[in-house]
This record gives sequence, C-alpha cells and structure tokens, in this order.
Amino acid sequence: MKLFSSDGSLAIFAIGPAPIGIFAVGQVARGVIALGQGAVGVIAVGQLCVSIIGVGQAGMGVTWFGAMAGVGGRGLCLRLIPGIDPPRTPPKEIPFQSFYAGVSEGFVGAQVLRTPSGPRLGQHGAQLPIKMTPAVLAALREAGATGSVKELYAHMKVIGRTIVCDRLVEVPGTRSTFPLWLQCLRVAGLVGISAIWWYAFTTKF
Repeated sequence: MKLFSSDGSLAIFAIGPAPIGIFAVGQVARGVIALGQGAVGVIAVGQLCVSIIGVGQAGMGVTWFGAMAGVGGRGLCLRLIPGIDPPRTPPKEIPFQSFYAGVSEGFVGAQVLRTPSGPRLGQHGAQLPIKMTPAVLAALREAGATGSVKELYAHMKVIGRTIVCDRLVEVPGTRSTFPLWLQCLRVAGLVGISAIWWYAFTTKF
C-alpha cells in the first residue's frame, strides 16, 4: 500500500477527485476516515455521507449520524435503533391497609380505573378511598386519556384522617411504546442501510 496517492489508487493518505485510502480527502472520498462533498467511510464528513459514524447535510450512518436530512442508528436524524428505557428502580411498596395500622406515608401499587367521574386509582378493580392533589388528578386524567399507563406506584400520606395521594411513579417497563410492526420496520431499515454502506465501501466504481 502506498503512503500517499492522488491518482485514485489505494494509499494510507489519499487526496484528489476520487481518493481511496485510510485517510481520504477529496470530491468523492472513500476511506476509513473520509472527508469530501461525497464521503463513504467508517467515519465520514461531507455534504452527502454513507458511513458507520457520520456528519453531513444528508446521508446515513449505521450506528450514529447527524444531518439536516438523514437516517441512522442513533443521532440527530431519523433513528432506526429501537429505544430502550434506562433501568429504573421501583420504590419500596407497602400494602394500602398499612395506613390504617399507623403507617404515615409510603408507595402503594395501584391501577388506573375508568369511572363515570374520570380515571381514579384502585386495587383489584376497586377504587381506593383516597383524595388526590390537583397535580396528581391532572396527571391521572392524562394517563387515562392516552391509555399509556395502566399500573403505577402512588405515593400516599395520612393527613388528619384522610389518605392523600400527592405523587405518581410509573411502573418500569409498563408504558406502551411503538408497535411491534414499526420496531420491525426500523430494524429492517437498519439492515438496509448497513447493506448500502457495505456495497458503497467495498465496490470499486
């Protein structure tokens, strides 16, 4: 392999209209690190890029891509790698009946129930005898309207003789996200841009 090339032959450092090298800079560059108006590489920067990791005005990146118009695994583009929620530790749960045994506050596992008065908190299909703060009631109405949350942890405390819910915490992993068909389509798109990158990177034009 040449150290330097400007005629389109393979080299460690390549420049020119269509350079090919480990480091390639040119109009249509192809290399491990490529910079050009058109760039194909593991790391690519250009107006139009096909890359593993890339930045450009348009193009694609298998693992990460940033562009005004682009598609990629992750990044500032149309994302194809399905998102995974970060792990969350659920709060310590206590039985609701504990409040009648002297416990002053704690988290209770609850369900979102649909009632004629709107969504309410319940257990085993029965509404809990509690009051909710305006903020909790608004959040519960939103959850009931979208149907995205069916179970949650409710923070409750005893005020006088009343049990009041002042905070809601989602049960990790219960929120409905994208449908399965869309996730499959995203994975298929990721496989597709990977094949396009491999073809563009290995084919001699």
